[in-house]
This record gives sequence, structure tokens and C-alpha cells, in this order.
Amino acid sequence: MYQADRTGGTSAGNARAVGAQSPAYSLDLTNTKKTDKTDPETQRLKRTGKIECQTCKERTYQDGSNDPGVSFKAPGHIAAGSSGAVVMAHEQEHVGNEQANAQREGRRVVSQSVRLFSAVCPECGKVYVSGGETRTTTASDPKTQQNESSLGKQVDLSA
Repeated sequence: MYQADRTGGTSAGNARAVGAQSPAYSLDLTNTKKTDKTDPETQRLKRTGKIECQTCKERTYQDGSNDPGVSFKAPGHIAAGSSGAVVMAHEQEHVGNEQANAQREGRRVVSQSVRLFSAVCPECGKVYVSGGETRTTTASDPKTQQNESSLGKQVDLSA
């Protein structure tokens, strides 16, 4: 399972591509009443990226499963715009691991499903994927059971 920490956390910082231009629009909110997080104009500017949203900047994701072979065992930041793709890729790691476990244990996968959860940032109003869940149902493989139960029951020998 993969979950975003809505309370914030540490972030790697604000990276900018080489040669990227600074925004053509700037807004100074220090001497106005528009510093309130619920102000519609402030939310609009944050949603469009003209003002940085502190909540989105500090949001971290961490895997909460006992599956050791997947990403995000330590908290990490994902941008809201790419959260869906990254969380789905993470959940697909779980899908692959569960299929491998079932095959190793001589079981067959009956069903697998992945659910993604979304949320809305309370500060800027952006919709982002807040987490995911993978469910796997397995059953014993009848071929494997039949082979194990018939071992040693019939022996054909000739001398």
C-alpha cells in the first residue's frame, strides 16, 4: 500500500531545469489580506503554479506494506501532476511480486486488483493521487496438489 502523508514532511527542495525561465507573473502578498489559504484568488494562483503551494511541496509518500522489494520504503516527494503514474507504477511492483510469490509457492493467482485513491489539496485545490492498494487472491493449484497426492501410490517396475 502506498500512502501520501497529508501532514507534510521534508522535501528535496525546489528543482528547476537548466535554462528554465522564471514565471512571468509575480504576486507580493506580504502587505495584503490575501495570505489566507482559503482565499479564492490565492488558491487559483497556487493551482496554476504562480505561487508555490507549501502543502504540495511538503507532501511525502511512503510504502506501508511488508513487501521489501518495492520502492518508497523511505518517505519521498512526488509532484502532484505525476503522482498518478508513480503510484500506479509502485502498485504494479506489488502485482509482480505477488505473482512471483504465488508461482514460487505452487499457487495460482485467482484475481488481482489495484485501486488508486485521490484527494484534493486543502491549500491550493489541486487533485492528486494520495495512495494505492493492491489486492491479490490466490488458490492452491489443482495440478500441483494432484501430483503431490499421487506420489508413491503407483509404481510400475519390470525385472
